Amino acid sequence: MSEAEYLPTKRDLERLAELTSTELTIHESNEHYRDEAEAQNAEDLLRELGQVLFSGDGDVFAHFVAQNSARIRDAARYDEHVTEVLALGYKLGISAGSGACMNDLGALYYMGELAEQDYARAAELYEMAMAHGCYQSIVNLGYIYEYGRTGEKDLGKAYRYYALAAALAPSSEAVYKLGDIYSRGVTGERDVMKAKALWERSLELAQGLAEFAQPAIRIANLLIDAEAVAQGVKRDPLRALHLFQQAEIGLRIDITENGMTYYQRRLEEAIEGQERARALVELNDAVLR
Repeated sequence: MSEAEYLPTKRDLERLAELTSTELTIHESNEHYRDEAEAQNAEDLLRELGQVLFSGDGDVFAHFVAQNSARIRDAARYDEHVTEVLALGYKLGISAGSGACMNDLGALYYMGELAEQDYARAAELYEMAMAHGCYQSIVNLGYIYEYGRTGEKDLGKAYRYYALAAALAPSSEAVYKLGDIYSRGVTGERDVMKAKALWERSLELAQGLAEFAQPAIRIANLLIDAEAVAQGVKRDPLRALHLFQQAEIGLRIDITENGMTYYQRRLEEAIEGQERARALVELNDAVLR
């Protein structure tokens, strides 16, 4: 699939103008709303999306969507027009060469939250985005190969994408995912010391508690893991307890504010980890007494 296949048609542009017009009223799809406040939110959001689309470039649109993701998810539940505008808006951004729009449309297909899940299309869009300088798409391609979304798992390819992303534009996500590959064994035995070093670096790069949660829970697990300790990791249940607690907060933010409900199991892991770490802390205190 080429970029040309994502070019908006004249009818697409007319449809965008129609859906984002200030003349759009709640009566068109009133049955989708629970109350008038939700209707007004959807109407306001559609208008704002239109203003951003027709006054800025694709990267500006992608940034606006990212900043208003929770609001967009809520509105999309009650008005299918929101999802339609989102998809058409990304197409318009792609036509202008926006790597961010290519990546974010790919993410919609990958997650299957607001669009039908399609890993193959997601991978194609990530490839396009990477060619247009979007570093996040490099990380996203790592997920495609790590989890075998379009075929067999390929940790070698996943490693190369994560390493490339970490080298070009180090982000907390790129670095902790690279650590994950080492923790599982790139070509042989797992290397927990390299994994830990990368996760520690990811902690330093994390911006906010939500980003902090992912490397935090990984390090916390190592600090109380007997196998990791045997491989050279210093056992530290008190720090593990602190990291598990911070991970819980960050994961709750991701789940409740960012809609990442797939982190529910990870949240349970953070809560259970606190119990394990606390038991070890209390055991150490008892020995010292």
